[in-house]
Parts: sequence; structure tokens; C-alpha cells
Amino acid sequence: MPLNELSALLDGTLDTRSPPGGSVIADVPTFIEFLEQDKAKRIDDELRLAAAALGAKRFVVELAQPLAIAVGKAWEEGRIEIRQEHLMTECLTTQLRALLATHQVANGEPTVVLTTLPGEPHTLGLQMVALYLALGAARPRLLGASTPPDQVIAAAHAFGAQVVGIALTPAADLASARRDLQRLARSLPSSTALWLGGAGAGALGKLPERVETIDSWAALDAALARARATDT
Repeated sequence: MPLNELSALLDGTLDTRSPPGGSVIADVPTFIEFLEQDKAKRIDDELRLAAAALGAKRFVVELAQPLAIAVGKAWEEGRIEIRQEHLMTECLTTQLRALLATHQVANGEPTVVLTTLPGEPHTLGLQMVALYLALGAARPRLLGASTPPDQVIAAAHAFGAQVVGIALTPAADLASARRDLQRLARSLPSSTALWLGGAGAGALGKLPERVETIDSWAALDAALARARATDT
């Protein structure tokens, strides 16, 4: 970067919405247009540019999450096909994993096991949460999708996890999800917090008392602070 831009960055006066060279970071509608036109390379390039210009946290909060929501809506409206929805999911996941590898803290606390319940194949939301937690000096442990409750419990013991986080989409089998959450609530150590997030969480109704519903980044920050306070 030119010296004047480096100085502005140090002073906090550089507008990171506009990367060096005068180009503009692609917004959510622009990414949807790229997707409709099957411009996979352009999507990859613009996501990398946005991550570099915004920084990891703003990338997650201001671009990745709104873009994931917009892609789902575009599919519901028939603007894009399933293959295109899957393409954007993979492009975002690739970028999020690259950022996570860069920002993980070796001795982060608390340790948070992240997964979905059986029948839930979608993990993009978990990738965002994992990166957000790592940026907050926590240690996320991703198990991937569709993990049976007994294996979630085993992982919590194996990693000494202070938290287990479960993501739920609107397409979840609610009766099955409710049973699995009740089993986790009964079987996890009393010292292990149980978080539930995702767009499908609100449809479950009454949950075991120990389940903490995470419905925003601010709620995640608060839950993380509680987990640290409990651990100390």
C-alpha cells in the first residue's frame, strides 16, 4: 500500500470499504448477480478482496452472513438453482476456513465444540461462528454435520469442552431435534454450556433450561463472556 494509505490505516482514518487502487468491495446484490451469471472465479476473487479489505470480523458480520441469507432467499424465489446455491456455499466456506486457519489461537478459551444434529447437512453457519469465536480468542472445534448425540457428548469429554454449540436450520425435523437436545442436556457435564443457534432454533418451542439460544452476534458475545466467567 502507498505510505499515505498505511498512515491512514494506523490512524484509523482509512476507509476500508474501498481497497487500494480505488476499486469498490462487491456488495450482496452484486454477489447474487455474479452467482446468477455463474461467475465462480469472480466470486472467489471478490470474496478474497472483501476479506482483506474488511478484516475477518467485518467479513463475517457484514458480508458472509447477509450473503448467505440472500442466497437462500434467491433460491426460494427461483432466481438461482440448487447448483448455484451450493457453489456460493462452497466459495464462502473456503474463504471462512482460510481465515480461521489464520486467526486460530493455540491456547484459546473456552473450547467450543460445534456441530449439527443428525439429518442436518448444512454447516456454513457453523463456519461463521467458528471464525467469530476464534477472533474472540476462543477455541472452536468443528465436528462437521449430522453428528449423533452420543458422539457430541464423547467429543465434549475428549476435548474438555466448556461449551457445545448446535446449529439448526428451518428444514430440521423438529421432533428429532428436540429429542437430541434433551439427550444432550441430560448427558453433558453440568459444567458444559449448551448453545443453540441457527434460523430453525426459534421453531422448537420450550427447551431444556440449560439450553442457551444464540440469535445474534451480540448474544454470542454475551454467551462467550458467561462461559469464560463460569470457567474461571
